[in-house]
Amino acid sequence: MRTALRVAVATGVFAIGHSLLASTKAKDALARRVRFGRELYRFAYNAQAVLAFGGLAWFIARQPKRTLYRVRGPAAALLRLGQLSGVAFGIAAARATGVAKLSGLDNLVSILTGMPAQQAPAAQGPEADERGVLRARGPFKLVRHPLNVAPLTAFWLAPHMTTRRLAFNVVATAYLVLGSVHEEQRLLRAYGEAYRKYQDEGVPFFWPAMTPRKQMATPEGSELTAETDH
Repeated sequence: MRTALRVAVATGVFAIGHSLLASTKAKDALARRVRFGRELYRFAYNAQAVLAFGGLAWFIARQPKRTLYRVRGPAAALLRLGQLSGVAFGIAAARATGVAKLSGLDNLVSILTGMPAQQAPAAQGPEADERGVLRARGPFKLVRHPLNVAPLTAFWLAPHMTTRRLAFNVVATAYLVLGSVHEEQRLLRAYGEAYRKYQDEGVPFFWPAMTPRKQMATPEGSELTAETDH
């Protein structure tokens, strides 16, 4: 129990820090203090997230563990296949958003080469194009937060479940769900009525639909026009 508690607390601390650094206040603070801070925010945020998660993984790996269950044979292979499917789902969602844009590498390269930087995405969701049209592609037609859903298969379909893995899984799952709620609010502020219509199309919040939802028509046609100033 002490191991599970230490892992849960450490994961919670990581989650709180991750959320605070994702806030508008953190973005504005970087913009005020660093040249190109707003343009480089997403790259800096992702870089610190990778380093912080590496530290969390190192801490968890050093904790003692007790096996709760271990699946072997064909059933274990099936679980591994489920984990790989989740990874593929996450990659498809990242590609639908744009890997370079999502990681912040596009703006980093633009600034280093003297090219104009682009507006960073409002959050991990469908993006508006240059006409202000909100487009849902790939996994975003199945669920509104695929990048937060995808890791859950890797967490929960592990053939070997230990006390420390279970503690991490519980806290991480709660964080991903709550983070998606927060992300919804950021997307609503950024895209207004266009994102509300996306919600109303019947695309599930967090549990993927089995088939893509058809895009609802608007008075302007079949696209959703974003009312955004971001």
